[in-house]
Amino acid sequence: MPGFTLVPALVSLTLHGIVLAVLLIGLPGLSDTQPLKEPPRVIHAKLVVEPVRSKPAPAPKPAPKPKPKPKPEPKPEPKPVPKPEPKPKPVPKKGPTPEELRRKKAEEAAKAKAEEQARLEALQEELQRQQEDELAAALASEDAMLEEAELVSSYQDLIVALVQRNWTRPPSARNGMSATVGVEMLPTGEIHNAYIVEGSGDEAFDRSAIRAVKGLGRIDELGELGRQNPAVFERQFRKFNFVFKPTDLRR
Repeated sequence: MPGFTLVPALVSLTLHGIVLAVLLIGLPGLSDTQPLKEPPRVIHAKLVVEPVRSKPAPAPKPAPKPKPKPKPEPKPEPKPVPKPEPKPKPVPKKGPTPEELRRKKAEEAAKAKAEEQARLEALQEELQRQQEDELAAALASEDAMLEEAELVSSYQDLIVALVQRNWTRPPSARNGMSATVGVEMLPTGEIHNAYIVEGSGDEAFDRSAIRAVKGLGRIDELGELGRQNPAVFERQFRKFNFVFKPTDLRR
């Protein structure tokens, strides 16, 4: 029977059957010699078949939920390939006619001649302007030199006059004596040094000339020249020589 164990049930039935047979028939050899003092008790037996309890079956594990399948990405739609525009057919160029070629060549020659003429005229104008500038510079330089020479001469005359006015004539001085005196000056007009460059042959006369120059101390006119025209002062009077030759000497 489903739900019961078959082997225990058969064993139980066999044991009950043996007990009933012994009770009903009796053991062999005992029935002839010895009478039973008491009538055998009848045992009513009832076969009870107990169902075998089976272990409850384990509850089935829940089946894992299936993973959702990824949605397939939509495939990009292919872009429409633009159709190539048809290239225009080249129009065949017509070559120039011989008359056009001659006219073009003549125009190019005329243009080149005009450009060369303009270049020569510009070069001639540049040369002329350069010559005029050089001439003007030379004239200006000559005028400046003349003006500077006149200025120097006037200052030299002033120096000679001041020295003669400051000079003390020695007894040995005679007519015709002269000495070349070197002078060093500062831009302020001060006399820095005086010395004999070429003597007169008379030491007393030469010493008197040096004393006359140094005794001036300062020439204001040359100091003014140093402020107004320092270039001329540096060229002509920073260091210069002059001839000392008095005019009122004895014969």
